[in-house]
Amino acid sequence: MRVGKRKQPSYRVVVADRRSPRDGRIIEAIGHYLPRKDPSEIQIDSDRAVYWLQNGAQPSNTVRKLLEITGVWSSFTGEAPPATVATPAREVKATPAASIAEEPAEEEGADGESGPAEGTAPTAEDSEK
Repeated sequence: MRVGKRKQPSYRVVVADRRSPRDGRIIEAIGHYLPRKDPSEIQIDSDRAVYWLQNGAQPSNTVRKLLEITGVWSSFTGEAPPATVATPAREVKATPAASIAEEPAEEEGADGESGPAEGTAPTAEDSEK
């Protein structure tokens, strides 16, 4: 069930009849999902979720994914829960000046030519020079 202001969604995880509309009549609210927080907040009452799953409730694809993330789905199916829940790390956008500084400089040998550093084994490419 979608709740919240325009362009600021938050969702309630609910048990409802499949024939009812998305935001229509519900049987029971068992949790909530706040996707706009960093990291996203998922809170589900695992006892009630397992109860409804055992009584034949069919979760939507989205709710099933939320149940998998929280570990409720694995407790329902009897599987081992995932070792860790990995949250994707946000990539920091680099400025053009920072990208220039990040480029590795070529190592120069004693004679001024660029090539392998001292103490490294020569490769087939080096023998072609």
